[in-house]
Amino acid sequence: MTGTGSIVLLLTGIGHGIRILDLQKMILDSGMKAPLDVILKGCWLAFSGEMLALAVIAIVASGMAGGARIVLICGATMIVNAALLLHFVGPSFPVYVSLTVAVFLLAGGWMQSKQAA
Repeated sequence: MTGTGSIVLLLTGIGHGIRILDLQKMILDSGMKAPLDVILKGCWLAFSGEMLALAVIAIVASGMAGGARIVLICGATMIVNAALLLHFVGPSFPVYVSLTVAVFLLAGGWMQSKQAA
């Protein structure tokens, strides 16, 4: 479960990062001025990096003794991401992907904690 969620999250993070090119075009077309354009690009790339980091952390933690808590924290982080996206973007594909990954990570962390017990 953790592996599946992490792979989905890893691929999503890579895809999100690549979409910086589309974001750049939207910024140019909208006429957004500095410093907002740079702030938006920085936040975009930071979110991509967060997804990649969470995926790697969850995968590594799933192989560690006592790593279930870390995997559960990664799942909880995805719920917070989904809530923020829902608030600012509304019901959309990124919200659903975040919730799906959260379910996989929470289920994987819970199963890992039961194995250790």
